[in-house]
Amino acid sequence: MNAAAASCATDLSPDPVVASRDTLLDAASCADLLSTFTLDGATVDACVQRRVKYRIAESLRVVYDVSVGGRSLVMSARTFADSEAVYSAITPTAPVGSMPGVAHDAATSSVWWTLPNDRRMRNLGILLDAPARVRDTSGVDWARAELVEYAPERSATARVVDATGRTTGYAKAYRDRDPLELTESYNRVEAALAGVTGVRTPRVVGCSPADRIIVLEPMPGISWTDLDASEMHAAMSRFGAAIAHAHGLPTEHGRGPFGRYPISRVRNSADLVATARPDLAAAAGRIRDLLGDGPPVTGPSVSLHGDVHSNNVLFDGDVVAMIDFDQGGAGPAAADLGSLLSTLLASKVLHPERAVDGLGTAFLDGYASVRELPDPDEMRWYTAAAFVAERAIRAVNRVYRPTLAVLPELLDLAADVLVGEVPTDV
Repeated sequence: MNAAAASCATDLSPDPVVASRDTLLDAASCADLLSTFTLDGATVDACVQRRVKYRIAESLRVVYDVSVGGRSLVMSARTFADSEAVYSAITPTAPVGSMPGVAHDAATSSVWWTLPNDRRMRNLGILLDAPARVRDTSGVDWARAELVEYAPERSATARVVDATGRTTGYAKAYRDRDPLELTESYNRVEAALAGVTGVRTPRVVGCSPADRIIVLEPMPGISWTDLDASEMHAAMSRFGAAIAHAHGLPTEHGRGPFGRYPISRVRNSADLVATARPDLAAAAGRIRDLLGDGPPVTGPSVSLHGDVHSNNVLFDGDVVAMIDFDQGGAGPAAADLGSLLSTLLASKVLHPERAVDGLGTAFLDGYASVRELPDPDEMRWYTAAAFVAERAIRAVNRVYRPTLAVLPELLDLAADVLVGEVPTDV
């Protein structure tokens, strides 16, 4: 089975607590729903899903790019057990184009917000339509900002451009993170790696503490998934070396312990996958049991990146740029390495037509050229754990159908990696 072979077997089990889940995940249904919200009879011309965050038996958050009345808007929704009470407690907001700032749909038990409105964040309007005080302290030429990423109630990232449309920086707004601590953390990492040839990380060039907004310099380059196949091995070797240099940084760079892989959390992820997909309960239970009480060996703590997926690594000639360091923390090196290796292994199942052999070997060879590799058993454990705590649970929480379609293969692959039947560095 491959990602194109989606069928009814990919469907999540019914959720009586979030009974409207499938309706709110359907773009056409949401377009019809949003058409009932318009204040001037305007037509919803397009509705494209941007983001999903699903918590089994708790709630669903969805974000859609909406075109209505000739205007492009971003709207987010969240389900609640008592959506009427939540909606009634919200202070009324001004309309945004043809849409209300906040709306309620009793049939789906959902409350909808039109950006810059958000249930908890109060700085989205400042991010997307920055006043002079923010632009003047941004450290970049700021003509306008374009939304790139948006996690409702948590954070948002916007691409900052000048009057010609050239990218001059990336502005990040947070609900509750300290921008001064983030600034110090980013800049300490950048300064520590500045002397390493071929490795770059962004520095914070501007900060508005009162608005919880920081501005990062832009990094040139493209993802390894966009490289020509002939370039990938050399690029992954450079990336391995870059991660090894990052692991050599002091662990007290403003970030606490890395929290993705406590065994209780990994086991819970397996249990949630089994709940969401009862047809996979046996496979999820098997890998849960094989992971046992944790890694057989635990290496020393290093400074982890914490989010080593393809969008966070850019290649520009011989230079590797690593971005989004604000997800990391202190933990064993095998946590970063296992995460990356699980990504490469999963890509062979998800996209076999684009798979390139030997990328894991190239990555580990690059790492070993700078720093000793972790124990092989520890590497296998973290690679298998990443299949559960990253690949599988994110497929469920983000309702990512391509991965849901191949979950049986991925869970079996995780077990095979853990027992040594499949090498981690293919």
